[in-house]
Amino acid sequence: MCHDMGFWRKCRFCARWLRRTVLVIVVALIGVFIWCNQIGLPNFLKQPLVEKLRDRGIELEFSRLRLHLVRGLVAENVLVSDLKISGSPSLSFAEVQLQPDFYALLRAQLQIDGLVLRRGKLNLPLSPENTLSLENIQSELHFSTKDTVSLDNFKADFQGAKIALSGDIAHAPEIRSWEIFHGQKVSGHGEWRERLLEFSAALAKASSTNAPQLTLAVSGDARDPRSFIVKLAILWGKTHLQLDGGKNDMAQNYSWRARGAIEPEILRPFLTATNAVRALNHFTFGAPVVLDANISGDLIEPDSLNANGRIALTNLAVRGEAADNAVSDFSYTNRVLELFKPHLARGSETMDADQVTLDFNAKLIRFKNGFSTADPQSVARAIGPKTAKLMEPYHFLRPPGARVEGCVPLHDINGVRDVDDADISFEIVEGKPFSCLKLNAQNVTGTIHWLGETLILTNIAAQCYGGSGHGSAFFDFSIPGEGGEFQFNAAVSNINLHALAMDLSSSKNHLEGRLSGEITMTHDTTHDWQMMNGFGHAKLRDGLLWDIPVIGILSPILNMVAPGMGNSQATDAGGKFTIANGVIHSDSLEIDTTGARLQYDGTVDLKQNVHAHVTAQLLRNTPVIGQIISTIFWPVGKLFEYKVTGTLKNPKTEPVYVPRFLLMPLHPIRSIEELLPANEFFSNTNSAASN
Repeated sequence: MCHDMGFWRKCRFCARWLRRTVLVIVVALIGVFIWCNQIGLPNFLKQPLVEKLRDRGIELEFSRLRLHLVRGLVAENVLVSDLKISGSPSLSFAEVQLQPDFYALLRAQLQIDGLVLRRGKLNLPLSPENTLSLENIQSELHFSTKDTVSLDNFKADFQGAKIALSGDIAHAPEIRSWEIFHGQKVSGHGEWRERLLEFSAALAKASSTNAPQLTLAVSGDARDPRSFIVKLAILWGKTHLQLDGGKNDMAQNYSWRARGAIEPEILRPFLTATNAVRALNHFTFGAPVVLDANISGDLIEPDSLNANGRIALTNLAVRGEAADNAVSDFSYTNRVLELFKPHLARGSETMDADQVTLDFNAKLIRFKNGFSTADPQSVARAIGPKTAKLMEPYHFLRPPGARVEGCVPLHDINGVRDVDDADISFEIVEGKPFSCLKLNAQNVTGTIHWLGETLILTNIAAQCYGGSGHGSAFFDFSIPGEGGEFQFNAAVSNINLHALAMDLSSSKNHLEGRLSGEITMTHDTTHDWQMMNGFGHAKLRDGLLWDIPVIGILSPILNMVAPGMGNSQATDAGGKFTIANGVIHSDSLEIDTTGARLQYDGTVDLKQNVHAHVTAQLLRNTPVIGQIISTIFWPVGKLFEYKVTGTLKNPKTEPVYVPRFLLMPLHPIRSIEELLPANEFFSNTNSAASN
């Protein structure tokens, strides 16, 4: 009995000491935890962890390494920096969680499997006044064999953009040897930092209204920076762009494959050249541009850009002129953009070519075997306001078919000296109804050649007013001042005079006949249209011309001789003429009717002032005996010889051999007005009116 009591006493004693020991251990562990949590791990525990990270190529400086109740080992206020050199990047984190390999700990081995990075910031000094910052960095690093580091769930903010990154980097410790992390000046040191600063500012401006999302996937071997492959996905409003590629060296060269849709307006903040901004202002895009291209070049040298691929646009406008779609293969190198088989459509209108080349060095655009069924006025407005103004008088009622070959300036045209390099031909092969000033044609074809400061029109042919016409012209704009010199030749055949007069003057006219003729202008200038020079001839058959005042002045006189003679149809009319300093002269204008022949000899200038003689030969066209009768009555014919002055619309006549008062029965009131002085006549008239 006593023996049993001693045994239980010993058990209670051992249990009591065991409880005390456990309590002491628990208290000690709690104390150690509190110490490690609040003060941090002691050096004998901290140093092995730091060495293991250094073996992984990671240099950490921190304020303390503590034990967190949930997260485990956590380093605080961490600075990742291999060398403290002015100008080198610096990377810091609020917290870095260490993830040990617990299976290795069971084998009494200390290994770090990964890191969890929180609230980080990367600073890259670009100049003494400017630093590029990548903020709010969150990520996970996982270590595997062969010094490979996996980067997962990387997220950061950069100038308003959201960045996501993942990747695998072999031989990661070699990153420490890269020049950029030692503050050394790599090739193009100043240039690429300047470009990066410009990009940062532009991205901040562009992200102010619509934050982009950039997702990157990176893989490569740190021993060879050229081995890195980068995949970049951009989600920015309507922009969905995928870029696959890399850089041939970490400082400059890049090579990308770009696919997706890009909204051109997001490029505006990144365009530093004034010409590029001005060019973009001319375009309006209703939908993103679809792109599939290979792009390469040097980050420092924008002019080194090389690209080739295919581009497609829909619902676009150039200077307000809309187009449904445009598509083309392209190649860009050395500041020369080549478009292969470009096609543009707007409704039933199209523009095509074998090749279009935009040479930004020579500032020229070249067309090879182009063909257009687009409205010329719309094309002119798309080119620019000056071209549109030049084309205002010329209208195709329906778009013609035209071939295009040659080159034109790519820059703004402010004067004739800006077109020295122009050499382009437009051949209208599918004519359509055409209007120029007051003239109209049912069909026009021909060739227009713009060569430097000259404009050459050849093989112009038209169907108009029931007849036809053809001609050519040459314009030289090289003379000082505005305008230029010109020469042209035009011929018409079988033109309906009544229809022509309806367009030129009045829809209410009684002119009739079929007009044929030719005019040649030899050497003239647009500075003064009143000083033209040339020659020509005209012929009219089956005409009725009495509605023309300068011809109808003898109509009442002829009607007195025989009723209807002064209104009879002209069987034939025609003559030759010359033009000298804006004055038209003819000594062979004859108008033949069944009862008489009118002969005109004189001049009329381009201000419509007339100085002429007209003679009526009665019965001159009587069959068989008309010439005999005209000869016999030649003295009588002198009664019908008149001097014509005034203007074409308001001619004044005076008989050459007959006193004016003898003609009063023909025009009694007008003759009295002409016989009396103007002031006396009007004063008497006004007095009578007042009485």
